[in-house]
Amino acid sequence: MILVNVYDILKEWGVTTYKVINEDDLREITLGASILATGGGGDPEIGFLWALNVLKEQKDIVIIDPLDFPDDALAVIAGCLGAPIVLTEKPPNGKEVLWGIDGLRKYLKEEVKAIIPPEAGGVNTPVPMAVAGVVGVPVIDADGMGRAFPELQMTSFYTHGVSPSPTAAANEKGAITIVDTENALMAERITRNAAMAYGGISWIAGYPMTGKELKKAAIFNSISKSWELGKVVYRCRKFHDDPIENVVQITGGFRVFKGKIIDISREFGAEKTKGFSMGRLTLEGLDDYSGSKAFVDFQNEWLRLEIDGRVMCLPPDLILILDSETGEPIRTDIVKYGYRGSIVVVPADEKMRTEMGIKAFGPEYFGYNEPYVPVEKLIK
Repeated sequence: MILVNVYDILKEWGVTTYKVINEDDLREITLGASILATGGGGDPEIGFLWALNVLKEQKDIVIIDPLDFPDDALAVIAGCLGAPIVLTEKPPNGKEVLWGIDGLRKYLKEEVKAIIPPEAGGVNTPVPMAVAGVVGVPVIDADGMGRAFPELQMTSFYTHGVSPSPTAAANEKGAITIVDTENALMAERITRNAAMAYGGISWIAGYPMTGKELKKAAIFNSISKSWELGKVVYRCRKFHDDPIENVVQITGGFRVFKGKIIDISREFGAEKTKGFSMGRLTLEGLDDYSGSKAFVDFQNEWLRLEIDGRVMCLPPDLILILDSETGEPIRTDIVKYGYRGSIVVVPADEKMRTEMGIKAFGPEYFGYNEPYVPVEKLIK
């Protein structure tokens, strides 16, 4: 692994405006990203501690605006692919993604100049930041979803012309699989099989893109949005304010339900669910929603919401289930009977709502025999 100095890179580019984060910033960003992860994104404690360790090693994590990234420079995603529930029992050693990036660099015969998160998530936002800090390159204030999604090709990168290939997938023992195919679905399938062979999780580097491609395909300012969310929710906890209302205001979302989880069906296994954690929640309404019942389907992330027989949210729009008192996200990998929470639905970024986007990660792709309808229309 070739390590460089991030400030030398920024000086070379003429970039003078950037953000250097500290431990409190990291904590806020991780919480906010976990909120946006729609129930997925993995255990935020893993992502936070990974990045915190980088800060404690006196390495700077530097965030830059996507518009400041040169058109001819190379950026790649870095993060985790697999079922988040596996992370709890199989935490990383911190070197896996670095091995993946090094493998990808050697395969491409080109130096990586920046890291971009693949999604908003408790793991896949702070881990790319940590990797950037170790390698000595900036992290781009953007991602490919504005939320979390279960499959490799479910990004605005792919739907705006950037191929996921080549992608390097590594495990904790240093095994590296390079996936290079023109077919994005095949890239997902092979990378997913590698993750299953590695025990349910792999650590990936991929979607190599130029700055010009990134500016066309990425969802801008997603780290900043996570940061704002996390900061506000922590402030709500301190001053006993309503975190749900504040999340609604920041995201432009809608509070549609409050209830208690009374049933969970969940399946995970290579043959039946192809390495995903899949299932359905049933919630019984509380307070203003007493007498109502909600059903939430999930595949690593919350996908489809139905309340009293009426569909209220479909992918790619976001379903957030948050603890009503603390604003802490309730995730698919930890949800249990008896948990109480509020449901907020949020319109997806417009880059996720293109015709190709709806085809790639809309309701029909997930097996629902119903067309996509924007959440703003469904809740009326």
